[in-house]
Amino acid sequence: MKNWSLLIGSSIFFIIFLTGFLAPHLPFVDNQLTENVLMRDEQGKPLVPAYAPSKDYPWGSDYKGVDVLSILLLGTKETLTIIFSIAILRYIMAIPLAIGAFYIQIIRSILKGWNQLFSYFPPILFVVMIVGIPFIFYSNVHAVWMVLILATIEVGRVADIFLSKMENTSQKPFLESGIVGGCSRFTLFKNYFWPDLQPHILTNFFNDLARVLFLIAQLGVIGVFLSHDFFSQRGGTFEAINSSNSWPALLVDIHQDMWGHEWIPVSSIMMITITLFSIHLISDGLEKYFQRKYNKSQGVGI
Repeated sequence: MKNWSLLIGSSIFFIIFLTGFLAPHLPFVDNQLTENVLMRDEQGKPLVPAYAPSKDYPWGSDYKGVDVLSILLLGTKETLTIIFSIAILRYIMAIPLAIGAFYIQIIRSILKGWNQLFSYFPPILFVVMIVGIPFIFYSNVHAVWMVLILATIEVGRVADIFLSKMENTSQKPFLESGIVGGCSRFTLFKNYFWPDLQPHILTNFFNDLARVLFLIAQLGVIGVFLSHDFFSQRGGTFEAINSSNSWPALLVDIHQDMWGHEWIPVSSIMMITITLFSIHLISDGLEKYFQRKYNKSQGVGI
């Protein structure tokens, strides 16, 4: 029986992934993201951006006259890089934390406190509060800080999932053979816990990719930029201006755009939705694959 969820999801995600790398070489993509602040219609009347979808701008333009389709395609690589960086860093921290919590009581207590701390409010509120700290907000490596914060904020949740899985594995009968055989903790983990944990890690990793993408989309809506530059204003003040081409950057003015320039946020939402859908299919497909593999090893359904 074909695993259609995994097949369709992987195909869609591969196309998105491939688009991110091929976009600069596509003939209809404006690599320079040229700003066109003035156009004229067929009657010669001047038009100002944002331009509605047309032959020159298939998906319309933003307020600077930059082609939205080019922004989205060129921003695909950046968006995927961001969500993978956050998810990978999160798992690099969460897996050792879960393993340590399983064997060492003090680490378990730290994990419990971590979860309690970040369970009071939605992650987005903690992100907003933390990135508002001056030395982070004005940092030259603000994008690095954003990745680190977004990865760390849910490390406890991910670690707790893996800890629960290890505790569940420890109750299974097959572990007794290793204990009776006098295996060390390391050998028990390598031969019994880790093989049982791997499918869980891979499946949950794709779930977390979707969570990260949805979270940065929320940040885009409330105007929290993944990377920004500062420009001086009259009166000696400075304003933070988005410098990212990631998809959520087009959601910054969604409340205003939906009433006149709806193609800007809708195009971004469409790309995000398709990606979330493909990731969900992959996660569901992986879960089915590993479940069938487990059933086969147990002689179930054969």
